[in-house]
Amino acid sequence: MSRWFRSYGFAEVDDRLAVGAYPLDAADVGMLSSHAVRHVLNLAQDDEYRPGQHEAVAAAYDVVGIEERCLDVVDYGHLPPELLERAVTTVLGWLEQHDGTVYVHCRAGWQRSAAVAAGVVAIRDGLEIDDALAAVKRRKKTADPLPHQVDDLHAWWDGRG
Repeated sequence: MSRWFRSYGFAEVDDRLAVGAYPLDAADVGMLSSHAVRHVLNLAQDDEYRPGQHEAVAAAYDVVGIEERCLDVVDYGHLPPELLERAVTTVLGWLEQHDGTVYVHCRAGWQRSAAVAAGVVAIRDGLEIDDALAAVKRRKKTADPLPHQVDDLHAWWDGRG
């Protein structure tokens, strides 16, 4: 397993939703597969990977039967409502399929992925955003969306009503 993945890791938000760092090699993908991950929402940008890394990970996904969907989300950036809606509805759709675990990742699994997971938890469990984010943080201690990303989550949530 890559040092990056081992350091920044993987945390189960519940029995079918996990968040964490981006996988960098076939061993990282193998670990995801061993946790019954069948769908990956990748929030990292292509330029966050070294040349060839994402291609190697995508090939490893194909070998183990993991579906990956990529959303180009700027690291440390804002999370526009339309992006949050797309990310959250993608994850909820996969969860409704009942075929394994969904893994949401960004580079380190602290900000973008935690924010999206909080949106999923809020809708699925009928929680307010702050309560959903607290639920994610209980399971992934390093989950810490930036203040403007938390504001973005609130704006998205308030706009859904």
